[in-house]
Amino acid sequence: MRPVSCRVFRFGLFEADVHAGELRRDGARVSLQDQPFQLLIALLERPGELVWREHLRQQVWPQDTYVEFDHALNTAVKKIRIALGDCASSPQYVETIPKRGYRFLAPVEVIDDSSLKCKEFSKTVRPRQGLKANPATIVLLVIVLLSLVLLGTRWRIAARDSADKRTVLAVLPLEDWSDVGSYALLCEGITQELITQSGHADPAHLTVVPRATSAVYRHTPKTVAEVAHALRADYLLEGNLRGDGRHVRITMELIRVSDESRIWGENFDREPGNSLALESEIASAITEKAKPALLASPPPR
Repeated sequence: MRPVSCRVFRFGLFEADVHAGELRRDGARVSLQDQPFQLLIALLERPGELVWREHLRQQVWPQDTYVEFDHALNTAVKKIRIALGDCASSPQYVETIPKRGYRFLAPVEVIDDSSLKCKEFSKTVRPRQGLKANPATIVLLVIVLLSLVLLGTRWRIAARDSADKRTVLAVLPLEDWSDVGSYALLCEGITQELITQSGHADPAHLTVVPRATSAVYRHTPKTVAEVAHALRADYLLEGNLRGDGRHVRITMELIRVSDESRIWGENFDREPGNSLALESEIASAITEKAKPALLASPPPR
């Protein structure tokens, strides 16, 4: 074990107390974290000399500790300069030697006192003994802690219940049932538009499963209950598209998961044209038709 050092380094208005692990200015403590303080001590031990970067790595950052050394070293030096009120461009204390290391410029006085002084200091900073509390105080503290825990639990439950009031809708990928299977891109577009428009329909009461999550259930052999359980959905919106080149028919169904009942369904006939306009128009029509049924009442849990 490394022996406790009682050294105090004095320079200018500052002193660095190794045993206390603190930097002081005119007797008042200056905030400086442990690693920057250890780096400062390494420089103070060799005032006026070039202290190589590798030496600082070995002394401040152990070999078995993974850090981005260059970044850690630069950050520590910046914190030292801030604590000392120093400037990198015209340093009074810490000079940077590019690509090599650092040099401490100011004269340093080292006070290396006897072990007696360490013992005296230790007495002044020894940990305080545990408070002796009477049984009534202990009971009161337990009651207060339990009350805080109870309040926190009730708050979390209330927040969860508030979030749970929102209906969860999963829009499954629209399936291409045309003879030639040439409407795959149109199906993808309508599905995405349905997810987007449904998500904007009533955000306070309706949340929609993201496409990346629901898309894995394209042509799935799983049952409605299995898909809904996996997506944690209250309702499933699914459908198909059939087309013959002259017109397309989209058939949609809204299924309530709790009893697997079809609570809404409709056909939408359109003529193929501008695909982007068609996707948006079809999705808007479906959303407007499905929304009343979807939000008529909170889904059973």
